Amino acid sequence: MQMQSIQQPFQILSREEPSPATVLLTIEVDAQTTQRMFDRAVRMMGKGVRVPGFRPGQAPVSAIRRLIPDEQLRRAAGELMMDEFIPKALEQAQLEPYRAPRVDIELLQEGEPFRFKVTVPLRPKVEPLGEYRDLRFPIPQQETPDEEVEQALESIREQMMRLQHAPDRAAQPDDRLVIAIKSLEAEDAKPNRYMVTLGKTFGELDNLLSGMREGETKEATLTFPETFDDPELAGKTLNVSVELQRVHMPVYPEINDEFAQSMQYADLNDMREKLRERITQQKMNYLYEQAQGQALTTLRERSTVHLPEALIEEQLREEARDFAEELRANGLTVEMFLQQSGMTQQQLIEQLRERGITRLQNTFILMAIADQEGIEADEQEVDALVRSMAETVQDPAQRVRMLEDPEFRSRVRQELRLERALQKLMAIVQNTEGGA
Repeated sequence: MQMQSIQQPFQILSREEPSPATVLLTIEVDAQTTQRMFDRAVRMMGKGVRVPGFRPGQAPVSAIRRLIPDEQLRRAAGELMMDEFIPKALEQAQLEPYRAPRVDIELLQEGEPFRFKVTVPLRPKVEPLGEYRDLRFPIPQQETPDEEVEQALESIREQMMRLQHAPDRAAQPDDRLVIAIKSLEAEDAKPNRYMVTLGKTFGELDNLLSGMREGETKEATLTFPETFDDPELAGKTLNVSVELQRVHMPVYPEINDEFAQSMQYADLNDMREKLRERITQQKMNYLYEQAQGQALTTLRERSTVHLPEALIEEQLREEARDFAEELRANGLTVEMFLQQSGMTQQQLIEQLRERGITRLQNTFILMAIADQEGIEADEQEVDALVRSMAETVQDPAQRVRMLEDPEFRSRVRQELRLERALQKLMAIVQNTEGGA
């Protein structure tokens, strides 16, 4: 007896590949199935609808249908069909989405075939991965001369400075002064107070304040620079009165063994040597980051990284969120940044988008290197890192979820692989691979 083939209620009308990381499917659900799904949607939505003349749940579909707005019904029926047929279409097309597919509806009407397009983001591909074993960005050994150590000591000394009220002497350079400036060009002008450092305001004001004493007032015509802190005065030339209200002199600690011991060093010589080591390491770290950036830039130029648009948009949202948080930490908003920088919102979005694409390209280039070099994360190290990160969480329930979450564990494993791949790349570009 001949077997009859079972006809699928949907079919894939076309398959396009706009890029190696994106597939576009056009799918059609037959008219009979579409009508059945509309009827199911009516029954589902009708559970909470009271139809006059019928007991709850006893009204016919046609009576319920008249009480449901068309747009709500279309949306519900469409969601039912997409939930059922998109997974089946992806399985039939042998596709594994890397991110949630995007759906664009072309035709959705009762009694007619339901046709829609599904944009499927695939796992990014690096084809080809550029040659990296010939890259060389050596980092020369660094030294820190005595002059730089003394500069670092002086910087620490300045940070330890305290202010002492000095009411009985004239203002001197580096004093912190509380002054009041009042415009003499308006009868109702009120004085504004400022804290300034003598010698670091602007020439005319510094010259006026030098040698003044507390309680003394002078009048002068001053041209305030555009960068002056007060926007009411910035960029203007005004006849003003300046009163010196308070003088604070800076008191710096003496650099000696006692000073070093207060900073947890054995003595001043020990402090100098530790500072030399720290400065030298900072130089090496900077050069390491420079070499790392040069290596990745060269690899991006040599490689082709195919990224799905959905992943780029996701990264853009993350970049925008991080950028806004960074601005907030500095007391700024995005609007304030745009005004100060002269950028448009679209220019900022494009800049963040390019930054996000660069991050993604770096990530998948390193993953490709990890695959090529056979780099894997040690499971014991993954365990230790997961536990360490979970211990920082206060909520016990959330801590347990982190320990048991396979997706979180997978992300930790991937981060370790990326870290190892970057270490491998840097060993290659510094020509230290054999000694690693």
